[in-house]
Amino acid sequence: MSDNSLQKSTIRRQVRTNRINIPAATRQKAELALTHQLKENPLFKASKRIACFLSFDGEIGTQTIISESLSLGKQVYLPKLRPSKPNRLWFMPYTTDSAMSNNRFGIPEVDLLPNHATALSTIDLVLLPLVAFDRSGNRLGMGGGFYDATFAHLREYSQRPKFIGLAYQQQHVEPLPSDPWDLPLDGVCTEQNFYHF
Repeated sequence: MSDNSLQKSTIRRQVRTNRINIPAATRQKAELALTHQLKENPLFKASKRIACFLSFDGEIGTQTIISESLSLGKQVYLPKLRPSKPNRLWFMPYTTDSAMSNNRFGIPEVDLLPNHATALSTIDLVLLPLVAFDRSGNRLGMGGGFYDATFAHLREYSQRPKFIGLAYQQQHVEPLPSDPWDLPLDGVCTEQNFYHF
């Protein structure tokens, strides 16, 4: 295992443990504060097609921002695991009436066939999960590489979605080890701050 991999593994374990132990009342306040931060951001306001995720494993709550996005007339997309290697995602249109089913990790996904997935280049804003972030725009994920692999081909395009990580402030780790294949972030929104990179 490389030095970077070892460091990432250690940080991932520590931050996930801390994140899972956040009290329920603190989680609820953080979700509302995060939603307020996002709604006031010009990037969010200008975005009509937004990819988000359903919180899992102690991640900061996204249900409020998803509901707010829909109420503002924005189109929301949620990730769906592609069944084959490499680890990649489809993004399916989501509404409050969408039928859902759990994937192999126990995370709910929109229950639609692959032909309903949207073209990645048509998404304005991707709100993505993370385990840790730093002020250079580096993101540490869960280690599966799903977001890195899914968006790798769009990294050099000028017409690509903006990537904003959602996290608790306590997930800020400085500095964070990174690799060339890691998806760089355009910003991170926490319950306390909006970081632009």
